[in-house]
Amino acid sequence: MKLLTNISIANVYRDSTFGSETISQSYMGEQLEVLEQKDSWFLVLLEDGYKGWIPSSFVVEKPEHWDDHEFYATQSHVSKIYESPDQLAPTFRDVTILSKLPATSREAGWIQVLLPDGLSGWIPDNPRYEPSSLDVENLLEIAHSFLGIQYFWGAKSPKGFDCSGFVQTCFKLQGLQLPRDAYLQAEVGEQVSSDFQDWQAGDLIYFSERTEKISHVAIALEDGKFIHASGFVRINSMNPEHGELYTAKYSKIYTKTMRVL
Repeated sequence: MKLLTNISIANVYRDSTFGSETISQSYMGEQLEVLEQKDSWFLVLLEDGYKGWIPSSFVVEKPEHWDDHEFYATQSHVSKIYESPDQLAPTFRDVTILSKLPATSREAGWIQVLLPDGLSGWIPDNPRYEPSSLDVENLLEIAHSFLGIQYFWGAKSPKGFDCSGFVQTCFKLQGLQLPRDAYLQAEVGEQVSSDFQDWQAGDLIYFSERTEKISHVAIALEDGKFIHASGFVRINSMNPEHGELYTAKYSKIYTKTMRVL
């Protein structure tokens, strides 16, 4: 059975209870493959290959002709969904930059979208275009656009990120699907020098805290600087010459750097 996530961002849990750990998230319109059902919970396979439990209230069964539509994605981090193409109209849900929804109608400055449960609504027309190729400048522009967004464990959307969710989202919006967790992402690409002077913008920098297992990831910028989710999306540096951006602990827990672009 195929399901679609029916809310803006849905938490995915380790076990079939709200009291268990949030391990990832799913965005509206994401297709989920059901692996098991337990009462009102589904064990699902997400589009990135991750598995977890999601409550039935967050999902609907995939409509038969869902894939026959023309799909629309917004460039806005979060867009409210309006009942009519009017900024003063009531809103009833929202959609993030990650989602693609069927476009059913257009008016000046507005797009009517179909939701997984069959409802429809209007969002401001601000399209996100699929990249024709991987582009480091676009990747960094996306990453910088998320500066200041707060950290949440298990989160991977403009409403909140953990470190690997931030990296995965930035690369996904550039057309490259990375694994969900930092230690899995660390197996992708080609390892490069540990000297930050040799790093290129877009390289992925890995860190290990408390154990040997990789537990943190960041995107390299230039001259030792990097952008990552830690407390909130921010810029830090491995270069002592960068004043307040430099934090000594990252040099101590640094593990390796991988080139994926």
